[in-house]
Amino acid sequence: MSFIKYSDEILEFLTRDTLEAIDWGVLDLGHVKDKELKCVLMHIERTLTVELMDNYKNNSTGIFRVSYCNGVWCYDEYGIKIRAKSLDELEKIVLSQNRIWYVFDEYSLRR
Repeated sequence: MSFIKYSDEILEFLTRDTLEAIDWGVLDLGHVKDKELKCVLMHIERTLTVELMDNYKNNSTGIFRVSYCNGVWCYDEYGIKIRAKSLDELEKIVLSQNRIWYVFDEYSLRR
């Protein structure tokens, strides 16, 4: 699998909308004609699915990859850590870096 070959397509795939489609069970890759690209995207889909399920089990914030530790909000994407004093500030930083910001449990967020 050539991930580098498809870097633009992968960046387009790594969005909140993709994660939401995975979460709701409606992601459809049927439109992808390139078999190698489809294989790459399916691999990423499986990885995101596992990470999302882990977030459901172990993340009390209700926001994908976000935790609250020692008075600081943290976004952790495979070792890339972004920290901020407020959740709004963290969201702005994450989005400015074209990373996924996905609220998977609004109830947890309000607590």
